[in-house]
Amino acid sequence: MELKVNRIQQGAVPYKDLPEYDVWAQFRSGNAQAFGFIYSTYFPILYNYGRQFTSDSDLVKDTIQDLFIYLQEKKAGLAEVSSIKFYLYKAYKNRIVRQLTQNRLSPEKLDYDDGRGFEIAFSEESGGIGEMFDDELRQKMERAFAQLTKRQKEIIIYYFYEGFSYAEITALMGFAKIDYARILMSRTILKLRKELGESRFVLNMLVLALLIGK
Repeated sequence: MELKVNRIQQGAVPYKDLPEYDVWAQFRSGNAQAFGFIYSTYFPILYNYGRQFTSDSDLVKDTIQDLFIYLQEKKAGLAEVSSIKFYLYKAYKNRIVRQLTQNRLSPEKLDYDDGRGFEIAFSEESGGIGEMFDDELRQKMERAFAQLTKRQKEIIIYYFYEGFSYAEITALMGFAKIDYARILMSRTILKLRKELGESRFVLNMLVLALLIGK
């Protein structure tokens, strides 16, 4: 089935300025422009996310299309959401993992089949935590992050890059309790401390992740 998306016209409602729950409510009520805004905004974001799980770009794109077709068909019965990005990430991860499982990939390969998986960018242009330190420390961080497991990289990206709360991370990573997400973050930060020593950056991360944790 081909997905038809109405592009937002000049002078249309500035959806990027609306609260996400309002954009989602308009989409659920049948507003084609709201759907077009969600699709055009999140397709490239979901594509980058999907590439963390597999290098098969066609599978990544097809899974995104399937997700949006489902959303378009079932919109009237969808629940209200306060974060469109979190909703789409969770729905997309469920679909891509299920698709990879159906393709009979081993559990090891399922955890990012080409060995990449949740790579972390440290260039100043990439923004996020990369812009917080100079070239020398950036190189040290790259070496330290290379020592993390894929799950540890995943939680760092969800928390520091995507801005997800511990409750959202718990749902995304399939933890039974929110405490498990906090424990994983704590162990990840401690591992970075071991690799980097008592740098100011790592201490700042500890404060953010463990003391002011969302």
